[in-house]
Amino acid sequence: MFNRFSNAQSDFNLVPVESVLDPPPSDYQDGEAISFVFLISLSVTFAVLMVMLIIVALYVTFCAADESEFDEEEASAMPNIFRKKRSGVLLDGSFLTPGHFDDSQALLEQEALELPRLSRFEVELYRRSQELQKMCPPNIKEFGTYMDAVDKQIIKDRGIQSYYLLPSINDNVDQYGNFLPSFIVQDKLDILFTKHNRSASTIMNYPLPHNKKEAVYFEVKVFKLPRTPNSIFSCGLTTCPYPYFRMPGMAQFSIAYESTGKLRMNNPFYANTLLPKLQEGDVIGFGYRYRSGAIFITHNGKKLMDLAHNVGIDLFVGIGAMNAAYTRSYSREGLLEDCDNVSLRERILASDLDMKAPRVINEQLETVHDPSESDLASDEIELHVNLGQLGFVYVEANVKKYAFGSVFGDIGVPPAYNGAETKNDVVLQKGEELPPKYPSEELVPITSGSITLQEGEPSSLDPAEYEQDSSSFDRIHNGSLEPKPKNTKKRGRKKRGKRNARRTNR
Repeated sequence: MFNRFSNAQSDFNLVPVESVLDPPPSDYQDGEAISFVFLISLSVTFAVLMVMLIIVALYVTFCAADESEFDEEEASAMPNIFRKKRSGVLLDGSFLTPGHFDDSQALLEQEALELPRLSRFEVELYRRSQELQKMCPPNIKEFGTYMDAVDKQIIKDRGIQSYYLLPSINDNVDQYGNFLPSFIVQDKLDILFTKHNRSASTIMNYPLPHNKKEAVYFEVKVFKLPRTPNSIFSCGLTTCPYPYFRMPGMAQFSIAYESTGKLRMNNPFYANTLLPKLQEGDVIGFGYRYRSGAIFITHNGKKLMDLAHNVGIDLFVGIGAMNAAYTRSYSREGLLEDCDNVSLRERILASDLDMKAPRVINEQLETVHDPSESDLASDEIELHVNLGQLGFVYVEANVKKYAFGSVFGDIGVPPAYNGAETKNDVVLQKGEELPPKYPSEELVPITSGSITLQEGEPSSLDPAEYEQDSSSFDRIHNGSLEPKPKNTKKRGRKKRGKRNARRTNR
């Protein structure tokens, strides 16, 4: 018995307990190495984060003052009208804008400083603009509230065809009282400023639409502009109503790109030269992004800058021009005082002071003219507005479809009434059946009972003759009787004579 148990124990080959519990020596060493590497990487990451936090703290401590001052200056230069609340509700109109002050005393001080630098014509325009916007305040309600349901339906049905520039309402007349238009609108969106223009502007009949895209965009092409013109023009966005005698950018609540390269925002006194000077053939564009309320500007297909952010009001496309010879801001003296016009000032200082300035400007801009004393003809300027009826020069606007809408709207264009389309039109095919087949009820002869004749009134109706003529007409129409030949005139005369004789007997 004991031998059997010993043999079984030897067969099982039992292993000691200590040898079973001990892990393999190689695996234990690998685990220690991994944990050590992990601790090193964690400590290095923590050290890097601490260094970054220290750098940010030093930057905020020593550099945040300059940044805050820059932000305050930028915010003070940005008109509050082009800002809205975070909830999307626009603020009221009793806030500051460049060139306008809530303090009447500050406004008087600004006018006392700036108005003497302007010509009499410019001062008159400034006063008129103030009076007009005081009597007719601009509409500065939230974006999308200007149009009613009827206007939106018209735009949906007609698309871009529903937009057009308002005609000239300027009060220019000659000595005989004849109206002299400051500009002529052609084909709804093409505008030509005439030689009679002194200072005028126009706006679109509807504001910027919401086309359910990322943004809306339009372009203006300089189709005609002399090399050294005596007139300037500006294109941009304005509110409604806007002074019809004031270029965009010079009155309250407007942004404009001037042909002189100046960017003017709500400022009748001063503008910054930040943009390229415009020449004939150039294309400028304005865009509005719905989500951020940003307005951006392009030049010849390249984006230049963002003008404003958080714009939340209805804006209209505005275009204006004026005769710069009547102004002091754009004459020789005004250009010399312009701090941005460095090149012209250097040329004049380098030349003889007794001689006129180099011919970099029009000769009429050498001195300031008065419209009441001299009537100078303005150089004609022609501009073409593209709302999407043609391809944009700005490629992004074409790809993302920033147009004002479809070219023809939901209704579409009428049929052409020519070519192969008419063959499938039943209504147009019916018109080829000549003579038309009238119903037989309409050919019933008129009886004498249905006609009432007054005494002494002549009558050329003979019921018997009418029945005979109607029956002959039926036979001719059916082809059973040939038409009456021309040699029957004598018979007709005899019948008329008999008929007249019967009348006299009555």
